[in-house]
Amino acid sequence: MSNITKFIIKRRTKDESWDVRKLVTDVKLTTDMNYSAGELDFNLIEVNDGFSVHNGDIVIFNWNHNKTFFGYIFNYELNKGGSFKVTAYDKMRYLKSTDSIMFPVSTLGQRFNTICNFLEVKHKVMANPNHKLKSEIADDKTYFSMLQSAIDKTRRATGEHFFLRDNYGTIELRKYPHYQIKFILGDKSLVTDYTFSRSIENTANVIKVVKTSEIKGKKKVTTVKSVGKGAKKHQKKSTKTITTKEGKKIFTKSAEGGTVEKWGKLVYTKNITSKTNAAQMKQEAQNLLKQKNKQENQLKISAIGNVYLQAGNSVMVKIKDLSQIGVGTKKYLIKKAIHNFGDKYTVDLELRI
Repeated sequence: MSNITKFIIKRRTKDESWDVRKLVTDVKLTTDMNYSAGELDFNLIEVNDGFSVHNGDIVIFNWNHNKTFFGYIFNYELNKGGSFKVTAYDKMRYLKSTDSIMFPVSTLGQRFNTICNFLEVKHKVMANPNHKLKSEIADDKTYFSMLQSAIDKTRRATGEHFFLRDNYGTIELRKYPHYQIKFILGDKSLVTDYTFSRSIENTANVIKVVKTSEIKGKKKVTTVKSVGKGAKKHQKKSTKTITTKEGKKIFTKSAEGGTVEKWGKLVYTKNITSKTNAAQMKQEAQNLLKQKNKQENQLKISAIGNVYLQAGNSVMVKIKDLSQIGVGTKKYLIKKAIHNFGDKYTVDLELRI
């Protein structure tokens, strides 16, 4: 694996390090935008005298002189013959820890800084929205879930998309796509295989927002029917009150026409707090319908490896066969990338359609 230009394992608390470039095999790096740490898996085929792998050891990996991974060993297996199978994660692994934090009114960037400062990890805000988030208590949640909540609320308020990424030992808050890759992935450029799929497994075109009424014995049912694509542009609304023992208030919004006719009724129900008023219930139902009333498209590509093909970057894709199903040449966001380093360096990508 001659393109490994640096592969060092070093102790965290001692001035000891080992160059294992010639000892590693099956090196695989996974980056994913779905709130998970970068993961480096590799094997050590033999070990120098006086050296063995320890959890917490630092791993530094460069491919073809590119700074590729900086992280720590979290798991290893010793196999017969003295070889090791090792898993290391970048610094985002520490965001899996749980905590309870009271956040004041603050921006996404400020909350990111608060968490990283507490964890004492190197970090940087690459892009920071001005939007102020309401104060809230995050009780017994992972730091990932706290930041995901802040990112989602910022996106809904501003339309801006942010994500987290470890950049060779520095956790960064980035706006995506972070980097537009300049080359094209396609039939005649790097791509060796691909699959494209469409699914309605997680689709919903009827949304029910349910609230327990403060007045026992009454249930209010409100139904709004909105037209899906391909039908006439009009809406039908109906409201009725039913007396029950449960004392619940239900708001329903459905996409009639288009998707209901094509796919049938696919219902999603969400229970909300009693503090939510009717207008907020309607808005929540409308937001969920917009989010869920669509097919899930997935494009997976296998290609000749390139270190710039990382989760959070975007790349132009041009595949002739995809144009036959209405997917033309365009930029796609890389959601997940699995790099397999070796004599034949390859990468497997999941792209957001």
